[in-house]
Amino acid sequence: MNSLKIKLCVFDVDGVLVNSRALHFPATQLALAQYGCGYTRDEDEAFGTIPTRQKLHLLAEYNRINSDDLDDIWELKDHYACELFEEKIVINTEIKPLFSLLKNANIKIALASNARYSFLNKVIDKLDVREYVDLVLSAQSVTPKPDPEIYLTAMKYFDASPDHTLIFEDSEVGKQAAYASGASVYEVSSFDELTRTTLKENETYCTSR
Repeated sequence: MNSLKIKLCVFDVDGVLVNSRALHFPATQLALAQYGCGYTRDEDEAFGTIPTRQKLHLLAEYNRINSDDLDDIWELKDHYACELFEEKIVINTEIKPLFSLLKNANIKIALASNARYSFLNKVIDKLDVREYVDLVLSAQSVTPKPDPEIYLTAMKYFDASPDHTLIFEDSEVGKQAAYASGASVYEVSSFDELTRTTLKENETYCTSR
């Protein structure tokens, strides 16, 4: 870590810190049902790992839902996701000690996700890491990934250059945004991958600009 002079670590949430995949489909299905749109698991899987909001835009293009209802459906989906949270969420218990180690090394920690703030706050509380997180960014306040704005905003907030920033991402749209920001990127393959050992081995997994 010191050899890279990292001052800021920015973490995506879904698939990086927690595995909430099991709750996203039922939450989306329940929200769409309220607007008369049937939605199957096969349809959801066919969309791949793109953000929920992008899926809703595509459904509107296919005339499955009214585009005027998109924001309301997105908000309702978040409501159901929060209701299902305790039942479906799976966390990486190594994240808290990892964040503690980063904090002790005077490295700033930011979360940057396409998810809504209400969901991100539930994740922070479930991981019990609120004392370590310095900034939380959601697509509610910036342009969603794959646009790099969310990562550029985090770097600007801490006055951290891309050379001093390490981003942890798993999805294709997330990695696209991360690389476009100019920072170094750690490509996460599984939500339970990150541990304290990550700090000692990050040069092996980081891809520079």
